[in-house]
Amino acid sequence: MNTFKVLTLVFILALGLSSCGKDDTAPVINITAPTEGAILMRGTTYQVVGTVTDDEELAKINAGGVLITTFDSPTKHTLANLNLTFGPTDTLVNYKITITAEDKAGNVATKDVNFKVQ
Repeated sequence: MNTFKVLTLVFILALGLSSCGKDDTAPVINITAPTEGAILMRGTTYQVVGTVTDDEELAKINAGGVLITTFDSPTKHTLANLNLTFGPTDTLVNYKITITAEDKAGNVATKDVNFKVQ
C-alpha cells in the first residue's frame, strides 16, 4: 500500500471512531405534583406525579427512596403510585422530595421539590 492509501484509511477510521462518542446527556425529570412551594395539609395523601425521559435508555430512578428499574419504555417513565402521606400529628415543617434518575451511560440527574405541610 502506498502512503496516500494508508493515510486515507487512518483518516476514515479516526473519523468513524470520533463519531462513536459517549452519550453525556443526563435524563430529564419533570415533576408536576407536588409543585415547588406547595402547601400540603396534614392528614392527607398526595400523589407524586411526573415523568422521567432520556435520549438513550434509562437505568434506574430513585423517587424519594423508592427504587424503580422497570419503565414504561426504554426512554420514558411516568411516575405513578408514589404517595406522600402526612398524618394529623406530623410536624409542621418544610419537606423535600428528591427524584434521581440515571441512564445506561451513567449520566445522573436530580430534581428536588420543596413544599410545606400544615
